[in-house]
Amino acid sequence: MRASTAKEELLDKGLQIDHEQFEQLCKMVIERAEPTRELELTPFRGDGGIDIHAVIDRELFHARLGIQAKQYASGNTVGARTLRGFKGALSEQQYHIGTVITTSSFTSGAETSADQDFIRLIDGDRLTNIMIESGIGVVTDDESYELDPTFWSAFEKPERTDTIPSLEVPQADNFDVIRTVIQAVGVGSDTKPNIADYVRRQTDTDTFDPRQADYYGIAAWLLQFLHKEQEIDVDNYTIRRWGLTRLGEEYLTYLDRGNQESAGDLLTEQIRDVEIISRVYAQLEADGTLSRSDITEILAAETDLSDSTTRRRARTVGQWLVRLPEITTSGRGTQQQYVLASTPR
Repeated sequence: MRASTAKEELLDKGLQIDHEQFEQLCKMVIERAEPTRELELTPFRGDGGIDIHAVIDRELFHARLGIQAKQYASGNTVGARTLRGFKGALSEQQYHIGTVITTSSFTSGAETSADQDFIRLIDGDRLTNIMIESGIGVVTDDESYELDPTFWSAFEKPERTDTIPSLEVPQADNFDVIRTVIQAVGVGSDTKPNIADYVRRQTDTDTFDPRQADYYGIAAWLLQFLHKEQEIDVDNYTIRRWGLTRLGEEYLTYLDRGNQESAGDLLTEQIRDVEIISRVYAQLEADGTLSRSDITEILAAETDLSDSTTRRRARTVGQWLVRLPEITTSGRGTQQQYVLASTPR
């Protein structure tokens, strides 16, 4: 397709993903277009008008960069009032420079306001130009352009379908390791080999390998603490990178501050939201008690797992269930019992 058509399709894609995914897209664009450090989504839902944080270090200057992402349809322009609020957020949070990125455009008042304070404005046309020039979300062949399906697959989220894909039934059963994997991504160890190295160092074990890093990363993705980043080539292999979501940033912030209660409450909330957990929980509410063999039967009926896999995954699903404070367990093996002991908090 021509570049103009590719730009239109890129804008369509930018509007089809949800708002936090659009912020993740903007983060990926910044990463390709502008060398930075500390590039991250701001950690809390109440971000004070700053969606993405970065630091720019150059030979002659150092600056904190705040970015606001506005996922607007083409007829919904960004106005001067939004710019005034953004300026206030930059000043309050001690940012030196700011950028507003949108899928639409800016009013003349917004442009005037931005010029007065040297705020960079990136409208939909400029955004898609940067994406095409940097090869973000699109592949080029002899001046012909096509959307990159691998790139856009990074924005897939756990599905809410009748049959749950096997990928969305957790394999990771150690929540301490899940936490360590999230921390690894938080410090920049964001690929399978690097995650595995980080976990081995932190847990003083030699048995954690990149394959395990993969399904522990997927577990954190199911919990919505990680999102899929752009793939990179390492030693002639294409490897998926992971990034922190805003919930992941929030979870790590609680841990860093020693606020174990808030971290635990957030983790519990996210476990409840995993589709296979919510379906097993619904059956537990109906029956009051489930055995592990009952969970195996639910997995066989609700997922596309093979028969040989359902028994192994049932054990892991059971371990996720008992992280919920109202569920207790007793016994071992296929007859292990899970009991709804109280009303959820």
